[in-house]
Amino acid sequence: MKKSITLFSILLLVICSCSAPQKEPDKLEELPEVVETVNEPKTRVIAEMPNYQFQFGSLELNQHMDDLDLRVFKHYGEFYTDDFTIYRLDRIDYLAESYFIDDINLYFIDSLLVKIQAYLREDKSHEFLNKYGAAKIYINDYHNKKLLENENVLVKSNGKYKINENIDYYTLKWKREDTDIEYVVNKKADSTMTIAANDIRYFDDKRHRYKLTFQTSDYDYQMAWVKWESYKEARGLVAQPASEQ
Repeated sequence: MKKSITLFSILLLVICSCSAPQKEPDKLEELPEVVETVNEPKTRVIAEMPNYQFQFGSLELNQHMDDLDLRVFKHYGEFYTDDFTIYRLDRIDYLAESYFIDDINLYFIDSLLVKIQAYLREDKSHEFLNKYGAAKIYINDYHNKKLLENENVLVKSNGKYKINENIDYYTLKWKREDTDIEYVVNKKADSTMTIAANDIRYFDDKRHRYKLTFQTSDYDYQMAWVKWESYKEARGLVAQPASEQ
């Protein structure tokens, strides 16, 4: 009997030792660490600050082209003859007076600056009258001429005379010893008109409302000479040196 109990005990131990191992508890899944990120803009803009400023006031008539800093200007073209050339402002961010000047054109004849033309962002009539003194005023269209049949060109406000604000298209002119100054105000300018590139007929942009021009007193005479030279050249009337014949 005792022997049978012993054998039973041994058999029980063997069965227990051969039973399936207990299942380990499931491990919790480790969550990835959450890192807060700052959304960066997709487009990065790098601003290049001008390393110098060009001043409109530094321009003077009859300056030679070689004595001018034309880095901020682009050669617009040559017209009629090689002696007549135009430069247009190309880098307005370099212009010190860009807060009120929108564009600048420079006209050269024989490499000398004979005409400076600036297009302004706002009306400066009263400032120019105070600066340059009394001016001749020209009314530029029929509507304004009819208006002046019942109204005055100058009106008094706060003890000072000002140009009648109802006049919307006129020209102010001043004459100096060697310089003609002209300021055109056109508040009815056509902003939809297209301008043909490299065409002198459309270069004087009519879309601008305020145009200030300085030119040498003999500019019209010089332009007549340029056009005459162009006319002669186009018809073969220009004499060639004997060595080239």
